[in-house]
Amino acid sequence: MNLNNFLKQDRELAKRKLGSAQFLLQELLPKEIKDNNFDECIDLCLSAAEMFKEIKRMHHPEQVVQLHEVATQFLSKGLDVSIVKRPVYES
Repeated sequence: MNLNNFLKQDRELAKRKLGSAQFLLQELLPKEIKDNNFDECIDLCLSAAEMFKEIKRMHHPEQVVQLHEVATQFLSKGLDVSIVKRPVYES
């Protein structure tokens, strides 16, 4: 997995979540399938799916990550980097 597509503060968490999901699916799931414990198979798959959803929420295009890092550098130098929105005109 390319961790460059995650914000710096999310990289370690994404790596741990991916490792946990892989463990569930590669180590625990085959044993439960072999034992015909289908309820546990469902629980393992649902847990892994939830982890993948969280990883997907943390994943950003590389340009977004680079922009965030630049904004963080500006902020650390005391420059205001708040979001500027277009004004909303009412009719």
